[in-house]
Amino acid sequence: MNLSQFDYRLPPELIAQTPVEPRHASRLMVVNRADGQISHRQFTDLPGYLQRGDVLALNDSRVIPARLYAVKATGGKMELLLLKRLAAQTWEALVGGKRLRPGTRFTISGSTLSGQISEALDGARRIVCFDEPLSARLDDVGHVPLPPYIHTPLANPERY
Repeated sequence: MNLSQFDYRLPPELIAQTPVEPRHASRLMVVNRADGQISHRQFTDLPGYLQRGDVLALNDSRVIPARLYAVKATGGKMELLLLKRLAAQTWEALVGGKRLRPGTRFTISGSTLSGQISEALDGARRIVCFDEPLSARLDDVGHVPLPPYIHTPLANPERY
C-alpha cells in the first residue's frame, strides 16, 4: 500500500470551518461496497445502514489544548506543541523558534508558568520541564492545535 493511494482533491470551499449545529445533522458519506456508488446522507441515517453482527467503533477522544505560546528569557518568542506527557512536569514537545537549546528558559505567554528545555531530541523535538505540573493549567494557558486547513478560531474547543 502506498500513501499516495489516500491522495484526493478536496476543494477548500468543501472543508467545514465550524461544526454543524445541531451535531446530529452532520453529513455522512456512504460507499456501496458492491458497486462503489457514493451517496450523501446525514448522520441520523446511520442506524439504517447497520446490520446484525456489525461492529461500530466509537471514538470519544478529545484534542487537548497542547499548543503553547511562550517567551524566552531573552525576550524571543517560541511555540511548543506538546506531544507526550512523560511525568507531571515533563513533556516531549515540538518547538518552534530560534536557538532552542537545552537550558533555554521560557515563560508561557499570559501566565506565570515557566520552564526550560532540558534535552534536544531529533529535529524540532525537545524534552521540556515545567516548574510546576502543567495538566491542571493546560486549559487556561493552552490552545487547541488546529490543522492548517481550518482558518476559523474555535468558539467552543469542546466541539473539536
